[in-house]
Amino acid sequence: MKKVLLSLLVVFASLALFAVEPAFDVSGTAGFEFKMDESALDIEQVLDPDLSIDVSFTTTLPATLTAGFTFSPVTTESTPVYDIDFNPTDVVTSVAPGLSLDFVQYEEEAWLLRFEPNVIGLSTYTINGDFTDAEGALKLGLTDYGVNLVLADRALGEVTEHATGDFALPQDWILGASYDLDVSGVKGLVAGAFKFEDATNNRVTVEGEVTEVPVPGELSADLVFGMLNFDDSGEASSATAYRVDAAYKYPYIMEPITITPHVGFTWQNNLETVYEEEYGNDADGAVSWADTQEVTAGVDLSYLATPLTVDLTDTLAIDLSEVSSPVFALDLTPTVEYAISDKSLAGVEVPVAIADLTDFASTLSIIPHGYLTYGVAEVPVTLGADVYYFFEDGEQAENPIAYMGEVSYDLTDNMTAGAHLGNEVLDADGNLVGAAALADLHWYLYLKAEFEF
Repeated sequence: MKKVLLSLLVVFASLALFAVEPAFDVSGTAGFEFKMDESALDIEQVLDPDLSIDVSFTTTLPATLTAGFTFSPVTTESTPVYDIDFNPTDVVTSVAPGLSLDFVQYEEEAWLLRFEPNVIGLSTYTINGDFTDAEGALKLGLTDYGVNLVLADRALGEVTEHATGDFALPQDWILGASYDLDVSGVKGLVAGAFKFEDATNNRVTVEGEVTEVPVPGELSADLVFGMLNFDDSGEASSATAYRVDAAYKYPYIMEPITITPHVGFTWQNNLETVYEEEYGNDADGAVSWADTQEVTAGVDLSYLATPLTVDLTDTLAIDLSEVSSPVFALDLTPTVEYAISDKSLAGVEVPVAIADLTDFASTLSIIPHGYLTYGVAEVPVTLGADVYYFFEDGEQAENPIAYMGEVSYDLTDNMTAGAHLGNEVLDADGNLVGAAALADLHWYLYLKAEFEF
């Protein structure tokens, strides 16, 4: 903690040479959750802080220089370790507080210069902080013209000051540029980037995005082309990738009914090769990288007549990867929901997925889900119940029914006590993936307190 305070003092002392106008932004969630079931007690912290220090200071020049810092409080992380019988144990490691630089920006009326210790994103496939690693990046923004120029450095410590040697272009750079498109009501982005690793390994990307057009409905489009030169077994080679994606929908509102036709088109190839680093860093699958040749269409319906709401979403997808034998798939989800009161509702949704309409019987999956949330009048008690039925790939699951019930009591606006009973099976991300036997129940009690600040 002393080191952190000393770091803060050094930062502020350095900025004291200027007219300093610091701004502190503190927000987040803090609290705890106490749980008890038939085997153990657990007390877990709830801490999601967002504490930042934005230090603005001005010089005598007609411009503004700003800097942003993030201060991380003391936290703990738990790392699972397994014994010889593969029984998990926890090793808790403390993480000391730290101060990190978020950005430094120098801005005038018509332009700005910004530094970030990571990648400054232009678009998804050119330069993106979520998927491309970098030690630092500079951005020159010509705000009057909607133009941005970016230089990203992907490696640290390449420069040896005062060294002599042959002149060469630096490695591990990314050069990028973008233009904010706004012409005759058409809005979007045009961007390009050059990723340079060495003489035989570099990549060029060009992308265009359309986010708004002056036509009824909602139209979006994305076009990407990438070319990678790389050294393949001692011989120079190259690979290209492309992505063409477009979607359009137009809602017809005829109260109480809304009809929304929608169509889509996705054609992409070789992204996983040309964008290997980005693909490897997309652990959560935020982007679809697989080769795809697909056309989609559907008509969504919505009926709202309080207290009843009926929705139907559907998408017919045609996989044209094999033009001679296209695959037709259908996703259909009807939902009916009834508002019992301001605090209570009941509903049922029935997701239906058919992976191949020509093989309807073995590719049919249906997972009906019924749910009830009932708030007891004049008492801070809420009852909840969910029931799922699993019929996947044309067969009933071994344990087809998952059910759960929960009762909660709001002790205060920030503290809740409750009980949960069910046989559901969740994956590591908390998604429902199945059920245990009907009699194989689990239960737990909880006391939870959360405070937003």
